[in-house]
Amino acid sequence: MKHLYIESEWINLLLRKFADLGLDIRKIVKGIAGFEDEKMVASYRLEVGDARKMWHRAHELAQDPLLGFKVGSIQGFRAIGVLAPIIWHSPSVRTALNNITIFQTLISESGSYRINEREGCKEQVINCEYMPVSNSVPVNVHQVLAVVIGTIGLIRAISNNAIKVKRLYLPRSLNAKLIAKKLNCEVINRAGNFTICFSTEHFDNPISGCDSHLYQLNITYAQELLRIKKAGVALIDSVKTLIKSHGFSSANIQNIELSLGMHKRTLQRNLLEQGTSFRRIKEEALKERAGNLLLQNKIDIESVATILGYSEPSAFHRAFKSWFGVTPRRYCKIHHYNV
Repeated sequence: MKHLYIESEWINLLLRKFADLGLDIRKIVKGIAGFEDEKMVASYRLEVGDARKMWHRAHELAQDPLLGFKVGSIQGFRAIGVLAPIIWHSPSVRTALNNITIFQTLISESGSYRINEREGCKEQVINCEYMPVSNSVPVNVHQVLAVVIGTIGLIRAISNNAIKVKRLYLPRSLNAKLIAKKLNCEVINRAGNFTICFSTEHFDNPISGCDSHLYQLNITYAQELLRIKKAGVALIDSVKTLIKSHGFSSANIQNIELSLGMHKRTLQRNLLEQGTSFRRIKEEALKERAGNLLLQNKIDIESVATILGYSEPSAFHRAFKSWFGVTPRRYCKIHHYNV
């Protein structure tokens, strides 16, 4: 469960940043399970959709074109848990960047970087493209902007500002000129994912002050945390798949345990160790399926309710509004959290 403490520390520090920016934390976490006294419970697994919902709410409250930049700029190293000593004691910036891509999911499951080194006639760059995971709640641009700005800050810090950002590609919904002025590098709006282009100069230089012993200790620890987390995610995904195959109305923990060949108490204990439960996984599967079905234009709301096992459309409407904050019809009209 130690990986859950890293995630909860990340979320709680994020909430503190929102509070420092004058945002009402009660409104940001309202109705989202796993929070007590406006703080995330350390043993709880926050679903990707709920984490994104927090960002959408913060964006709506702030109405600030630099929200993501401000949050990413004040990111403390404590927020990234075991990644902090790994990055600082990596033998080179190239290794540090690779470690960020490998262990990033220990902090957040919302997305990860894809690294691509490119040589051209005029420049040699390393492109870091942020790949958001698919979810019924689309990622918020300021959420990714905060991650990207935090990453740039880390790379600049460990290289003593020797590593230069050649350019940053952003979605068109963000103000490139405003961010370029703050970041002091070329920023370009375009379709597609966020991408940081680093100059490869100095990328293989040794990082000053790195300790190989501390590096190996933390790498070993992080690898074990990642192994445990991947096993937990695999179990959760298996349960979701079985819920969908059994049918939402008839799926229960008894037929899921039989399909997995696992005793009910063992299944419940394993899910609890991942900060979740069968009931929560089933609700998340329902939520994901509902959002996906409604975005298929040929399926009407009543048919979606029937597919999901609701005997009354009104019950589906109530559940849907609790998940997404809007009615199914409104969701269809504006895709709700569309960015």
